[in-house]
Amino acid sequence: MTSLFTSGLELLGLGMGIVFLFLTLLVILVSAMSWIIQRFFAEAAPAASARPQPAPPTEEDELIAAISAAVHRYRHRSR
Repeated sequence: MTSLFTSGLELLGLGMGIVFLFLTLLVILVSAMSWIIQRFFAEAAPAASARPQPAPPTEEDELIAAISAAVHRYRHRSR
């Protein structure tokens, strides 16, 4: 029984060690690939415009403003 238990522990240690080494190697390789891509294939950031121009008001914007004003007025008269 003791030799069977010892064999089980050896197999457990070997399996966990292999999985640990594989995952460590995987993390190192993914980190290295990320660094290489950022270093050599980095895209230039798009230049931000000074100020975005506001869109001219449309009929829909006017309708939304009218509805908002009506709701605001109704809520303040109801109190």
